[in-house]
Amino acid sequence: MTAAAQWTGRLSCVAGFVAWSFWFGWRLTSSSFGLTSSVVLVLEAAAFLVSVIISAALWSLPERCDPHEKPELLPDTYARLLGLDGFESMDTRCADDAGEVARARRGLQMLDPRVSRTGCAVTLRRRLATTAWALVAVEGIRRMLFVALLVAVLLTGRSPFSLPDWSVVASLVGAQVLFAVGHWLLSGGALRPGVRLRWSMASVGAGLGDGASRTGLPIRWTATMATMIVLNLAVALRGVSDRWTHGLSPMVRDERVTAMVVSWWLVFVGFAALRTLAQPSLGFYGATRRLEETSTRRLALGTTLAVAALGFVAGLLPGGLPA
Repeated sequence: MTAAAQWTGRLSCVAGFVAWSFWFGWRLTSSSFGLTSSVVLVLEAAAFLVSVIISAALWSLPERCDPHEKPELLPDTYARLLGLDGFESMDTRCADDAGEVARARRGLQMLDPRVSRTGCAVTLRRRLATTAWALVAVEGIRRMLFVALLVAVLLTGRSPFSLPDWSVVASLVGAQVLFAVGHWLLSGGALRPGVRLRWSMASVGAGLGDGASRTGLPIRWTATMATMIVLNLAVALRGVSDRWTHGLSPMVRDERVTAMVVSWWLVFVGFAALRTLAQPSLGFYGATRRLEETSTRRLALGTTLAVAALGFVAGLLPGGLPA
């Protein structure tokens, strides 16, 4: 990593900090705070703090790290970059756990404020590194909470805040892009833009529950697939309701379109996450032994995508037909 790339990465992170602060300034002064809005603000603040802590941990990487070594799981990449010995290739706890659950559990233990760490002489750099690793390991929990809130918004029709001016939205999107580019440069290219988002979808919900599969399917693959299907169905229900059936509470068009676009964005990220996960192949099953699991899986996802596309188009149309 050259000095120019390192300083460019640092400037990018600082610019991302300023842009995100501008968004928070608007949120704190222009939004009414109900339950949903407050919860969303907490998640936004958590996402902001995660980016800041990771930036601080990557601010000056040890020269002994080789950023071109890219382990399969993202926490392992951070462990190698930050020089955290013993944090890579953790043993899994059950046959269906590819490692995401075990890492998330360790991350939760490290972030638990009730765990005493007295007597541990650690430097600030080491503390930042271990905190950054733990936050990346539990990204799936934060993503699951975000998806749950997004689905709740689509089903209830209650947006957490009114849409701001385009410049405010641009500051939020730009902040996340700047942080992603900054981490990419600070890591010498090991942390490509979008890799954290893909990891969060690939490990969605990891750390909650016992991490054991009751169906024989890989639990991480099943969770990602289920998340995509739920988002598709929520988009379909919202679009069809506002346009034709009116079974759900009405939603303002701009807020509806924004929520649906964000949902589909996560669905497409889910497709990228599925490519990194081991896909099950259970062969043929059923009474006739003619139902092939892979085809059934694709049919289920394809059907919900088609229904979501119908709801999305219906939701884009202005107004709706009378109830």
